[in-house]
Amino acid sequence: MLAIHHPWVFAFGLLGNAISFMVFLAPLPTFVRIFKKKSTEGFQSLPYVVAIFSCMLWIYYALLKGNSILLITINAVGVVIETIYVVIYITYAPKQAKISTLRLLLLMNFGGFCAIVLLCHYLAKGDARV
Repeated sequence: MLAIHHPWVFAFGLLGNAISFMVFLAPLPTFVRIFKKKSTEGFQSLPYVVAIFSCMLWIYYALLKGNSILLITINAVGVVIETIYVVIYITYAPKQAKISTLRLLLLMNFGGFCAIVLLCHYLAKGDARV
C-alpha cells in the first residue's frame, strides 16, 4: 500500500485538494449576487449545510485514520468556506428560511455528527472505526 510520503500519492493528493478547493468556490458567484441584492432570491441553504456536514465527516475519518493531513486541510478549508456561505445566506434570508437553515444546522451538523461520533466511539473498537 502506498503511503502519503510516496511522491505519486502526494502529487495526486495535492491535485485532488486543488480540484476540491475549486468545487468549494463554485457557488461564490451566487453568494456575491445574494450579497449585492441583499436577498436569497429563493436559493436554498441545504447544499451548503450538507457540504459542511460532509467536510466534518471527512475530517473525523481522517483523524481516525491518521497520516491524512491532506484530507484534514482541504476539509477544514471546506468547512470554513461553506460556513461563510451559510452565514451570508442566514443574513439575507427571509425569517422562515433562517429558521429552517438553523434547524438543519442544529439537527444535522450538531446532532447527527455528535451521534455518529458517539456511536463510532462506543460501538466500534480500534481499526473497526475506520
